[in-house]
Amino acid sequence: MLWQVRTGRSGHSLAMMLGVAVCAMLVPVAMSGAFAADIGGEIIVTADRVSDEATAAKVTTALQQDPYIFSDHVTVTAHNGVVRLKGTITDLSDLYMILKLARKIAGKGRVANELEYLPLSADHD
Repeated sequence: MLWQVRTGRSGHSLAMMLGVAVCAMLVPVAMSGAFAADIGGEIIVTADRVSDEATAAKVTTALQQDPYIFSDHVTVTAHNGVVRLKGTITDLSDLYMILKLARKIAGKGRVANELEYLPLSADHD
């Protein structure tokens, strides 16, 4: 009780110290192997990794099917999970939409922007 009066706390720190003490007692038990399960020497991976070709094909198809993006001069490749966009773009909104769409499809993969923005001149038809 003297400890509570000095700190002005109601025992939160005491509960934390008791929790640390209990965890410290369980570590030797867990390390002894009492809770360890022998799963064998085999590791089975069940996740599917999308191939680079499939990712590039998805991005290319999505760009071609979007009616609001002019992407005729854009080439999409993928290598080691990195989607690479190359080509020229004349509209800044197309550039942003292409990057947004490619990043959405690539997911956790990286998108390398190698697109060149060439704005049209004022006298262009």
